[in-house]
Amino acid sequence: MTKRKNNIMTFKKFLSYFKLDESLKEVRLNQILDKISKKIKLSKSEQDFLDHYEETSDEDIMDFKMLSKESTFTKITQLLESGKKVICNLVDRDGKIGIQIVQIYNRYEDEICIMTLKNGEKIKLKDTILYNIIYNQNKDEYSLEMEDEFFEKLPVKDEN
Repeated sequence: MTKRKNNIMTFKKFLSYFKLDESLKEVRLNQILDKISKKIKLSKSEQDFLDHYEETSDEDIMDFKMLSKESTFTKITQLLESGKKVICNLVDRDGKIGIQIVQIYNRYEDEICIMTLKNGEKIKLKDTILYNIIYNQNKDEYSLEMEDEFFEKLPVKDEN
């Protein structure tokens, strides 16, 4: 009977993650309050969240998915200007990059968008890739990741 009761409680907890009536801000607050009630020490990001709770909106802690190169540029620019930390987790030949983005530049006329990482490395964003910017609540930072790559057929001009 105890085993069955634990399974039911686990299932109820699982279902609670899908509540639509709680905002991300409320979910984050409840996680922190649970830690406080269990007398677990808060991390710096959790303490900062509590300190700035009234100034924080749900948009400050949301994910952005399926972004084009231009949308990614705009969102990363907004995040950097507001003092948020954005980590480049795009994959190169050595695996995930995992380095903080410190600057992003877009030359519209040349269709070039370049990010500068903390180590000085420059990474180009591509038109053929959709990007995600995912918020990590535990680290209080955003992660730039690749969603998908697509290929468009190039128009062929008939010269006859």
